[in-house]
Amino acid sequence: MKRRAGLGGSMRSVVGFLSQRGLHGDPLLTQDFQRRRLRGCRNLYKKDLLGHFGCVNAIEFSNNGGQWLVSGGDDRRVLLWHMEQAIHSRVKPIQLKGEHHSNIFCLAFNSGNTKVFSGGNDEQVILHDVESSETLDVFAHEDAVYGLSVSPVNDNIFASSSDDGRVLIWDIRESPHGEPFCLANYPSAFHSVMFNPVEPRLLATANSKEGVGLWDIRKPQSSLLRYGGNLSLQSAMSVRFNSNGTQLLALRRRLPPVLYDIHSRLPVFQFDNQGYFNSCTMKSCCFAGDRDQHHNWEWKTQAVSFQPFFSLTGNGDTDVDVKLAV
Repeated sequence: MKRRAGLGGSMRSVVGFLSQRGLHGDPLLTQDFQRRRLRGCRNLYKKDLLGHFGCVNAIEFSNNGGQWLVSGGDDRRVLLWHMEQAIHSRVKPIQLKGEHHSNIFCLAFNSGNTKVFSGGNDEQVILHDVESSETLDVFAHEDAVYGLSVSPVNDNIFASSSDDGRVLIWDIRESPHGEPFCLANYPSAFHSVMFNPVEPRLLATANSKEGVGLWDIRKPQSSLLRYGGNLSLQSAMSVRFNSNGTQLLALRRRLPPVLYDIHSRLPVFQFDNQGYFNSCTMKSCCFAGDRDQHHNWEWKTQAVSFQPFFSLTGNGDTDVDVKLAV
């Protein structure tokens, strides 16, 4: 992005940002504005977002820049945070009106960020409207819901993975009491599901006994590929595509995180570290940054180093708050 002379000071204020956006209409101005605001906050390393009364089990940033963050947990509530306001002020989150009967485990935005899906231990998925906070629909399951993913090309289609060993494809235009399309049906629980962001007919799953699998919606009940080579029968709890749909990142129980090319069952890389061991708790993974890359700097003396692009990470854990780190 070419920097325009004389915008440095004005772009740190809301008025300056709005005036420059009106004059130039540059779609990258929002990201530039966020970067400048963060650089001006010299003591901003993390921020605790206070609002939940129980453990936070799930968080999701909205699409196309992460303007919103949605969180849910043991207090059964879905909270919506406006990131600009949450970082720079003490504004309270928006509580969506639909409330679960038990712990919330998973969340998802549709591509336009107009709807939020939430699922959990009460065996249902609630569809929320972002603008009105109202509940639009409820989709009943037969067991706890662990994973959600919305089709990248059709906001009416979403996938759910649950403890009953099924991966279901739903159409919100149909009656929630109808029978959804069953993509997979195993004796063991599916902990995660995700549509390929480029090839939406493909989905990746993480199963508690069968490991990581690749599925084609045109060929239900049989996976295209089971990852892991000779160790394909692994306990997996989370799987994510990169932004161009060519690689998968997965978490396995008692094994290091692993990276796969989607067309090969053998791993590209395993992320071994003496300080990492995952045995009892449920964790999730994701690619960092808008280009599936993460930058780290190390220096011995006190210095200032700025990241080349705006990046926020969120963490939900056994605390009752949501932690943001820059």
